[in-house]
Amino acid sequence: MNEHTPTRGVYFLANNVVFEQVVAFLRSFRTHNPTIPLCLIPYNDAFDRIAELQDTYSFSVFDNAELLAACDAISEKFHGFVLGTYRKLVAWEGIFDSFIYIDVDTVVIDSVDFAFDGLKYAPYVASHSNLANIRQFVWKDSIYETHLLTHPQIEFATNTGFFASWRGLLPMKHCIAKTNGALKLKDHMELSCMEQPFLNYLVVTSGYAYTSLLVLRHHGQMPSAALEFWGGLPDARVEGGKLYAPYDAPVFLVHWAGFTKACENLGEALPYKELWNFYRRSDIPPTAFNRGTYLPV
Repeated sequence: MNEHTPTRGVYFLANNVVFEQVVAFLRSFRTHNPTIPLCLIPYNDAFDRIAELQDTYSFSVFDNAELLAACDAISEKFHGFVLGTYRKLVAWEGIFDSFIYIDVDTVVIDSVDFAFDGLKYAPYVASHSNLANIRQFVWKDSIYETHLLTHPQIEFATNTGFFASWRGLLPMKHCIAKTNGALKLKDHMELSCMEQPFLNYLVVTSGYAYTSLLVLRHHGQMPSAALEFWGGLPDARVEGGKLYAPYDAPVFLVHWAGFTKACENLGEALPYKELWNFYRRSDIPPTAFNRGTYLPV
């Protein structure tokens, strides 16, 4: 009798346009997570430059064209054109039994292993949630007037650049079935944040429990949980390949949502650019890293 051994891994989404970001992301991820399986979800068909990095950084490629096309079709209904960020929905149909998804406008500065522990408490775990200042990036103020979502559902409002979950929780047939209901709220979604409102809608209407690392830390279930840090926040300190937040919590990743162009063009406006550069530079010696193996391009 064959017994299935549960697998776990990490997905990321990219194409050639964000090549510079991808190199920083992959170098940082593999520095601190040298062995965890990694899988690329293609943003579109133009990802040949990213695919050339497979052997260097050891990742597979999600290649189910039918499922990717289904994501594209959903995105068209909300935006009128294909938007590849919706393709992260295929993570629930992927190769890992439990998984983490991470956007590539991110550097990973520690192990992500601990985040899988959050799945003991809920089958969907975001990084931050239930913060008044991030609701605006998911829902417009008018969402409350619809009475189609409860206040707790609205106020969960989380960034979808990082999340952990279980395979099969939100399969594609479920996402498709939920699309018409979500379209009723289209005018109340902050669609400049791409798939974020729709994915929040899927999670809070799924009937499953959902939480975040921030909530788990503050409520004591995971008191030592590390947190993400947004590059737009002030007063953090960068030292080597680490960032230390101006509050008492360890940081395991830093993301620059909203600073995409600065990342692409290596613009001076990128906050904490020295951290991004630390992992992007090709001349970093192996001894500069705290753990793992240096993986040059």
